[in-house]
Amino acid sequence: MPSMAPTQNNNSGLMGGIAHFPAPEHKETIAPLVLSEAKAAALVNLAPRTLQAKRLDGTGPAFVQLTRRRIGYSLDALRAWVAAQSVKSTTEASVKMEGAA
Repeated sequence: MPSMAPTQNNNSGLMGGIAHFPAPEHKETIAPLVLSEAKAAALVNLAPRTLQAKRLDGTGPAFVQLTRRRIGYSLDALRAWVAAQSVKSTTEASVKMEGAA
C-alpha cells in the first residue's frame, strides 16, 4: 500500500508543482505584401463595406486586383492614403470634403 505521508515538492518555484513548459521557439515572421480587404479595413478603422464604397467611387486607397474576385491592399498604399487624409484643422477638413463632393 502506498504511503499516505505528504511528500515534499522540490519544485518550489513552479506554480502548483506543474512542470514548466519550455518557451516556444521564436520563428521569424514575414510581413505580408498584400493585406486582405477585411484586414485593411480593420487597420484603417473602417467597415469593409465603407472601404468597398471608397474603392468604387475612387476616394479610397490604391488597391491590388489579385484575381478577378479578390482585392488586396499594400501596407504602403494604406499608409499613403491615411497620410493624404490627414488635416490640421476642422476648417481644412471641411474644405477637403467639399472638394471631394
